[in-house]
Formats: sequence, structure tokens, C-alpha cells
Amino acid sequence: MKNTPKCSDEVLRKRMRTAIAKLAVECPVVKKNPTMCPLYPVRKKRMPARLQWIDSLQNQDVEFLSDYHRVCQKWQKAGCP
Repeated sequence: MKNTPKCSDEVLRKRMRTAIAKLAVECPVVKKNPTMCPLYPVRKKRMPARLQWIDSLQNQDVEFLSDYHRVCQKWQKAGCP
């Protein structure tokens, strides 16, 4: 079995921020901006303001948004509002 190197915390954080930046454009599941999403107000901002907002996030905020997206994605696929 091949040993895969673990990502450093910094690499992982960059990947998570990249994912959040994509989510800040639109919901990838419903292709719109659901009002229940914590990214709803961010999606209304212009891109420079979105990126600035993402850069200001603390690690726990990035983790929360990632976790929220995973759970919400499952809800949406199950047909929940």
C-alpha cells in the first residue's frame, strides 16, 4: 500500500478557502442563492468584497462553512428545502 503524504495545515486551509470561494458564487446544488444559507449575504457582494470576506475568516469559520455545505448538500439531494 502506498503511503500518501498528509497535507500540511496551510495546504488544507488553502484548499478549504478555495472551496468556500466557489461556494460564495452560488450554491452548486440548486444553482441559486438560498436565503437559509450562511453565504446568502456574501453572494450578493461584488467579487473583491467576497474575497476580502473569505480572507478574513478564522479557521473555525471555514470549517463551519465546509461542514454546513456538506450537510446542506445531503438535505438538498434528499429533497428537503
